[in-house]
Amino acid sequence: MDAFEKLRAHRLIFTITPGRSGSKLLTALGQCISGVQAVHEGPPRMNYVLRGICDHPPAARWWLESEMFPAIASHLEGTAFFETSHLFCKGFVEPTLDLGLRPSFVILTRPAREVASSLFSIGCVPERTGIGRLVLLGPTDPNVQTARDWQDWSDYQLCYWYAKEIERRQTAYEHWLPSQGCEVFRVQLTELQEPSTLPRLARFITGQSDPLIDTVGAAAVLSRNQNPKIGLASEITLPPPVAELASQEAEVDQVFTE
Repeated sequence: MDAFEKLRAHRLIFTITPGRSGSKLLTALGQCISGVQAVHEGPPRMNYVLRGICDHPPAARWWLESEMFPAIASHLEGTAFFETSHLFCKGFVEPTLDLGLRPSFVILTRPAREVASSLFSIGCVPERTGIGRLVLLGPTDPNVQTARDWQDWSDYQLCYWYAKEIERRQTAYEHWLPSQGCEVFRVQLTELQEPSTLPRLARFITGQSDPLIDTVGAAAVLSRNQNPKIGLASEITLPPPVAELASQEAEVDQVFTE
């Protein structure tokens, strides 16, 4: 059985999310569901090829076909494979469908201001910092919402633009993917933190009406922060005062309505 035959015999689930949105929590909860192999940014790492794929989008299909999917197929466990990386929605969705796979997708959301503030605080800024360039889309990348004067924006505005760009993609994918034969499950971070959400999530991920859940393990997961900011940056920078956020955000919001 080749790699793609093995993958088609499993449930594949990927995530459409901005990051700093609960994806590690989502992974930990997925690991509490029987038969689910949940990973967060597993090997081979998409962040190492994102820049090259942004520069040459057709390379995504080649990399998925020759590197990522064979690697996943060689380490499959259980009946469902669940990758929660925020990188997948940045050029890998359409090539996956072009290869004949029909995964399901969890659309994990968090308010744009909260995402932007979290990214800003750890120095992960699109276009301007090394880590921002490595893992985030920016206004100069293809297939994004254009922003003519982005060079004049503050670091916070660039983080907010990124959060809004992922919101734009989430909305577009939520409408388009079902027409391509892919199931979609939308959940907010605040919902994910509620124990009552896990059974619904488990049914979606497994495709089973009554999946087995480690409720004790899930309770432990929900009792602690799965992705604290400490350790992600040498120092934490506070975002602008709330009074300034609205005016900065309004300028960015305008480009998404043009």
